[in-house]
Amino acid sequence: MSTAQAAATPVRDPLIVRTTGGARERGRQYGTAARQRILLSLENYERVYAKFAALDWGAATALAETFVPAIQEVDESLLDEVRGIAEGAGVSFDDVLALNLRTEILFSGKARKIAAAGASRASAARTPLECTSFCDLRGSEPVVGQNWDWIPFSHETVVVLEAAPDAGPRWVSVVEAGLLAKFGMNSAGLTVLTNALVTSLDVGSPGMPYHLLLRMLLGAGSVAAGEELLRTVTRSSSANYLLVGRDGKAGDGEAGDVGAVDLECRPGGPRDVSALRVRRGGLLVHANHFDSGDSAFASAGTDHGPRVMPDTLFRRARATALAELMPVPSVAGWHEVLSDHENYPDALCCHPNPREHPLEQGSTVASALIEPHRSTLRLTLGHPCTAPRVTYDYEEFFAGAR
Repeated sequence: MSTAQAAATPVRDPLIVRTTGGARERGRQYGTAARQRILLSLENYERVYAKFAALDWGAATALAETFVPAIQEVDESLLDEVRGIAEGAGVSFDDVLALNLRTEILFSGKARKIAAAGASRASAARTPLECTSFCDLRGSEPVVGQNWDWIPFSHETVVVLEAAPDAGPRWVSVVEAGLLAKFGMNSAGLTVLTNALVTSLDVGSPGMPYHLLLRMLLGAGSVAAGEELLRTVTRSSSANYLLVGRDGKAGDGEAGDVGAVDLECRPGGPRDVSALRVRRGGLLVHANHFDSGDSAFASAGTDHGPRVMPDTLFRRARATALAELMPVPSVAGWHEVLSDHENYPDALCCHPNPREHPLEQGSTVASALIEPHRSTLRLTLGHPCTAPRVTYDYEEFFAGAR
């Protein structure tokens, strides 16, 4: 499938929101600026939760509330950010919290459906596609990034969120309106990339939610601090976290040739994390299944990624093969990889399949290429095969970090 043949999904112009101050104040600024997009997120996730988790909005918000004690125990300020977003957008705290727990609500609902109806019937609704991330340290300068694939309505709810907190690093994240964070980078030189994972253990047990952990990681001072955070807290959901240091160096006591750490996490604590150290000269591509070679880790629970997101194995293999053909790793080269249409429409550059239900379709909502050593984000909102790639230089913004 050529670029010319691929149909592009229309997207809105980017909404860039810069916030300053304490948690609640920053949340309020964000909620005010992104109010219309947050309302659109709420409208669409009400439909998503009903379809995939068999929950009406009242039940979804009640489920989200059960996570409050676990979040309070780790970091109360996260709930202050949620309160601020709700105040700015003119919606309830429960509404915004339920948005931020979309991973936990969707997969715990799926687990209940499987238990009640059996796997074959519960799997009839196809799970929307997800992300492909990479870390390329083969050149003199690191190039890292990811495609974020999700339901097409998300094209209209993307926000580029830039934050200057009263304390801690400044950070930038590409988010769905109303969520605290997704992938991004900070002024301490840490880049955070991510992939959703799902196992038989993902039953929505209260713990730290996925998107709130991403927000905490963007406040971490180093790769090592990010890894310690993930190992210390009790996590509610499976996920992959790819943490890359500035100049491709993990720092904080890591061996000098280690430039990044990839952490595959199941629900649980320290023993439910498997780490892969990416060394200088190395390449790592990750999609939506577990790649851990740790047999003890891999034996706990069943990896549902290849079943519910069947293109995940293809995407990882295809991106790796294309990258290995690249003579010298570069932003331009990786843009071509992330624009690839092999296996269209379920390709690296994912396009909606008109034969599927609108909520079961996948689409590349954003494509990010990050040069950590330059504090540069090259962002495509929409399909990288057709949409423009815009460069955001955060060196000056990050230099203002306290």
